[in-house]
Parts: sequence; C-alpha cells; structure tokens
Amino acid sequence: MPCTAHPCPVPLRRQLLLAACAAGMAPGAQAQPPLLIRHNMADGDESTPPYRLQVLRLLLDRTLASHGPYALRADGSATTQSRALAQLRAGDLDVWASMCSRSRQDAGLSIPICLRRGVNGVRLPVVLAERRGEFEGLRHPMALRTYRYGQVSHWPDVRVLAGNGFKLEAVQTLEAFPAMLRLRRFDIFLLAADEAHAIVEAHPDLLVLDRWCLAYPSVYGFFVNARQPALARRLREGWAQSLADGSFAALFDAHLGPQLQRAQLDKRLWFRLPNPDLPEGMPLRERGLWHPLVWQRLLAPAASLKR
Repeated sequence: MPCTAHPCPVPLRRQLLLAACAAGMAPGAQAQPPLLIRHNMADGDESTPPYRLQVLRLLLDRTLASHGPYALRADGSATTQSRALAQLRAGDLDVWASMCSRSRQDAGLSIPICLRRGVNGVRLPVVLAERRGEFEGLRHPMALRTYRYGQVSHWPDVRVLAGNGFKLEAVQTLEAFPAMLRLRRFDIFLLAADEAHAIVEAHPDLLVLDRWCLAYPSVYGFFVNARQPALARRLREGWAQSLADGSFAALFDAHLGPQLQRAQLDKRLWFRLPNPDLPEGMPLRERGLWHPLVWQRLLAPAASLKR
C-alpha cells in the first residue's frame, strides 16, 4: 500500500518520513524536503478530519508527482474567522478555508474552488420549536424582513443579509446562538444547508424549518499565504485533477451528501437574494462546479435575468 502524507498530530519527524515514502523515495535517500503547510482546519478529532481539511489533502495528494511531498501542521490558536484572517495576513498561516468576500480578497491568494458546491449560500432557518407554526408558512419575501435574524458577527453572511434589508442581531460565536435564541434576542438563526441539522440536533428545543430557505451565490474556497504563490498554483492544479478524475465529487458526496439529504432542498421554497459582497471573477457560470439544485434554482435563474 503506498504511503501518504498525514496531518498533525502525527509528529513532524514522522510526517517527513511518510512524505518521503509518498514521493517514492527510500528513507535514507536524498529526497526533496517536504513542503511544510500551516493551517487551522483541524478540530481535535483525529478519527474524522473536517471536510475542508480532507479536500486540502486530496488536492495535495493529487500533485505529489509534480510538486513533491508535503507535511501539514495544524494551528488551533485562531478561534474566530477574524483571528484566522489576521494570521493569514501576517504570514502565520499558509492556507485557510472560508467564504469568499470583497473584504477578504486582499488577505491572501484566493483559490475560489467551491469546496461546498455553493450549498453554504443556501441558508436554513432555525427557530424555537414552540414557534414553528409562526414561521413555517412564510411565503412572501417581504414577510421575511419583518423578523429579526441572528448571525455570527465575523461571518461574511452578515454583510449579505444586511445588504438585502434584513434586521440582524450579532452573535459573537456560533456556540452562543442557542441561548440567545431562547432569550428571543432574535427570531431566526440561519445556518448553511450542509451543517444545519448536525448543529441543531444537539438542542431538542430548537428545530430547522422544513419548507423554505434563503439562498444567495456564495463561493467557499481556500486562501493561501501571499508569500506562497507556488502553493496556490499547486492547489489549483490539484483541483483541476480532482475534478477530472471524480475524486472531489466522491469526497463531497461521502461527507456532505447525508446532511444535504436531511435538508431536502428540492422540497423547499427558495427565496433568492443577490450577494453584494461577492468578489469579481467568481466562477458562477461554470455549471459543473455547483450542486445541481444551486445551479437550477439560484445561478441559472439569475443568469437568465441578466440576459
């Protein structure tokens, strides 16, 4: 069985040995030194690395032959997106995964490769279970704006929703939203379609509504340290290879498919919103990059309106 590079917490010396093995070198031979890549995508669970980290590993593994071995080092010191953004700008991180926005484009080299195939821009409403009847039947866009929405303050989604006239209450961390919802600091909290049910199931008094969602164009990609243009090129090449050989699609379906099945997006009414914070040059017209429902119900209709 061929060896592959491993992320921390495998000791760095062990990583280097494995990286040399992955490159087909004998341990004692003169090998190309592995590229050390610092990231903040580990969540402490070694048995199930987060999806975005597995995508990163996939792109790097696809380019072992052309670019050589690598070693990953996790940095868990950034507890918010704002902190991770600051670390990337300072050169303390080499790669970071996040939603693309205008304010983040200068943080590093943007790799807008749609890790989540646009479903991060499909937002499912979370409410107190006792208020389900009040919200489930909403069918008019103007009715949506009569309520107050909670959203994590450092998420780019805040600017999207504010730009569309929604009343917002800032939440400092994701972990704080259930308590604030119970206190009725806001009426509805919005979570991405590929994460909502997994987060809410830990709170029996909350639920994800079944009949509607908000949706806006959103690209979730990698940002690379500006001092590492070779790494940015490598990830772009790995992305192209993983699209061509089907390995990215298989990874997406294995990890996000079950959550999307629970979301039942095909049975919902989609309230489409523009994204005023979307940077220029995003691949919105490349149909194969997007989840089929994101293309059919969000991007294709928007394109037809512009023609």
